[in-house]
Amino acid sequence: MSALIAEEQRRQAMLSGDIAVLEALLSDGLVYVHSTGGRDTKTTYLDKMASGSLKYLTLCFEDLQVHTAGPGEMVTGRMSAEVIIGGQSKAVRSLFLTVWMPELGADGQQRLRMLAYQGTSGPA
Repeated sequence: MSALIAEEQRRQAMLSGDIAVLEALLSDGLVYVHSTGGRDTKTTYLDKMASGSLKYLTLCFEDLQVHTAGPGEMVTGRMSAEVIIGGQSKAVRSLFLTVWMPELGADGQQRLRMLAYQGTSGPA
């Protein structure tokens, strides 16, 4: 699977709140740095999604570019979203970088999983 396919699966899972898909896509070592400067691990990010304290109403990725990074891939792009954070509706526009690295799954198959996310506030 390519990082672009993984990004689209992640986008769809974020919109639908599909925790099982996100669980499979995100590395256990995930470092997720939001455009606000907040930081999450895989566990804290999934907890926010599962509890509804973080909910994506709309989510669009644009200008995606893939960059080879050793055995993995990095994706850069622009993100625009309408989210509910802690009960408050908010428009988010940012530039982002994701790092996808191959990892062995429980079934012994190697898959790309997102190891890092960095959002930077800015025009989207």
